[in-house]
Amino acid sequence: MRKKRVLLLGSNGMFGSDAISILEKNEFEVFPLDLPEVDITDLNSLDKTFKERKPEMVINASAYTDVDGAERNRELCFKVNAFGALNVAKVCKDFNVFLVHISTDYVFPGDKKEGYLEEDEMGPSVNTYGESKLQGEIKIKEILDSTNFLICRTQWLYGKKRNNFVKKIVFMTKEKSEIEIIDDQWGVPTWTKDLAEQIVYLIKNNFCGFAHTVGGGGPITWYQFAKEIVELLKSNCIVKPISSEKLKRDAKRPKYGFLRNTKIPKEFVRNYKESLKMYLKEESFI
Repeated sequence: MRKKRVLLLGSNGMFGSDAISILEKNEFEVFPLDLPEVDITDLNSLDKTFKERKPEMVINASAYTDVDGAERNRELCFKVNAFGALNVAKVCKDFNVFLVHISTDYVFPGDKKEGYLEEDEMGPSVNTYGESKLQGEIKIKEILDSTNFLICRTQWLYGKKRNNFVKKIVFMTKEKSEIEIIDDQWGVPTWTKDLAEQIVYLIKNNFCGFAHTVGGGGPITWYQFAKEIVELLKSNCIVKPISSEKLKRDAKRPKYGFLRNTKIPKEFVRNYKESLKMYLKEESFI
C-alpha cells in the first residue's frame, strides 16, 4: 500500500520534531521542512517546495510562538502567523492539497468558565499572538473550502524539544526551595506526542473543519500543573499560588482558555497526568 505524502512545515519546532516519528509510524511518507529550506512568509518558496515534494497533505506547524515577544514584534508575528498561514492556504488551493493547520486557544478571549467548543465564536483575542493566530484561521477559511482544511487548536503544549513549562518547573525545583506559580488561568496540558496522535486519528477518519486537540482530564491551573510535576519529581520544593498580575508579563493571557475536545473519542484522549508521567520518564527526569 502506497504511503500518503505529507509535508510537515515547522518540523524543527517542539511539535514538529515529535510529530515526525508518529506520522512515520502511522504509514505516512513525511517530508519535514523548516527554515531555511522553506519560508512560509515567501509564496515563491512555498510554490517551489510544493513542486519539488508533490505533497498530498500539508501539516503547518510553523508559527511565531513567543507570546510576550509578540507584543514587541507585532509585524513579524503577523507576518508568520497570519500572512504565512494565508500563503500556505493559497498554495494548498493551487495544488489541491489538504491542509492541517495548528492553532491555539488564544483565538478565544478566555472568558467562558465552562471552556470552549469548536463551534464557539472566536475573538476578540487578548494579546497580539492570539490576534495573529485568529487572523491566520480567518484567512484559511477565506481561501479554502471547509472540506479542504482541518484547523487543530491546542494549548499548554510541552515536548522534548525547546523550552516549555514542564522543563522550567523541573529546573526551578533543582535551583529553588520555593517557587510561585499562577493560579488564575485555566487550561489543559497537552503533550506534543498526544497532539500528533490525535491529529493522525482525525486525518485517518477524514475529519475537516475545526477540532480541539488537547490532553484529557482538565481544566486545571498552572499552579495545579506545577504541583503535579513537583510531586512526580518527588521534590521537596514548595509551590505557592500567585495571581497573573503579580508576574507582570508583557502579554495578557486568557483566564479561561480551556479547550473542550469533542471530536475525538475519549479512549483516544490520554489523561494529562498519565502523559506527564510518560514524558518525565522519557526525558529521564524521573
